[in-house]
Amino acid sequence: MADPAQVAGVQRATLREGRADGVDTILFRTGTGFEFTVTPSRALDISRASYNGIPLYWHATPGSVHPAFFEPAGMGWMRGYAGGLLTTGGLSAMGSPSVDAGEELGIHGRISYSPAHHVCTDAGWEGDRYLLEARGTMAETTALGPNLVLRRRIVSEMGASWLRIHDTVENRTHQPAPHMMLYHFNIGYPILSPDARLLVNADEVVGRDAISQAAIATRERFLPPAPDRPHQLYYYRPKPDSDGKAHIALIGRVDDQPFGVYLSYTQAVLPWFANWKCMTAGDYVTGLEPANAWVEGRAVERAEGRLRTLNAWETVHYDVEFGVLAGAEAVEAFTARHALDARMPESQQ
Repeated sequence: MADPAQVAGVQRATLREGRADGVDTILFRTGTGFEFTVTPSRALDISRASYNGIPLYWHATPGSVHPAFFEPAGMGWMRGYAGGLLTTGGLSAMGSPSVDAGEELGIHGRISYSPAHHVCTDAGWEGDRYLLEARGTMAETTALGPNLVLRRRIVSEMGASWLRIHDTVENRTHQPAPHMMLYHFNIGYPILSPDARLLVNADEVVGRDAISQAAIATRERFLPPAPDRPHQLYYYRPKPDSDGKAHIALIGRVDDQPFGVYLSYTQAVLPWFANWKCMTAGDYVTGLEPANAWVEGRAVERAEGRLRTLNAWETVHYDVEFGVLAGAEAVEAFTARHALDARMPESQQ
């Protein structure tokens, strides 16, 4: 093989149509059939991902949208929400719109509409590993006010069916600043179906509202899509392993074989895991969402004592791994290693 790019690599491109015109992208190929697209125009979030042609993500109707179309007030953020594999919420606010300390805050904050600077990509050998990566820096800043900076590095390698996100958030001001962080992974069909099951080891589980609480006994399962089916959302406090990592899996069936995805991440800095369940026809999606607070909005999180504050020049590090579990052997190995109960309920077997 003269050039490893025959098998694996990273490739930059720019979209040229509609509201996506000018959106920069980076395509990762690992050689296993695992491919994903990173968008420097949108905080180095991950728009698309697939495994041997199987989509691993949910695609919302707005599609890829240039950040110039950002509508920050209220629910306007949703007009440019592509879904995608990963959308980041934060950095100073995320969750529901709110008014906190006199500041009007829209849903999920500003960072996902922030273009990256100092963007670079690389692909090369490190020993016997052929590493693939992209890096960049985003800022949520205002003159005479808070200056929160996110440095993101996304890594995979030839032969891998996983990606790793290494984030550092720094408060580059001389005053404390609120900091909220949400990793909003969006999974749709075909992994999401009535055959799918969410696997989480948790010390605590809370339904967000009366509808969610009434169905808490079946929270790990998913209904078929139907018009007007209400959303549900559950807050978990996952149990970390001996290395301080939380492990989450969503296991379904594709081509009549077990197939799923997983998240592994540092639980201490992301103590909460939210599972959003939208079982509505036409918008069939579940959100796998490690977070440093609930998604009730900054004013509520402050009042409830869950709001994180970064002191002057303080930094916090986040490490999140997303991967594919293709086939019974991969599912069994992951769930056994992390003591997750992968048995399907009797009605699903």
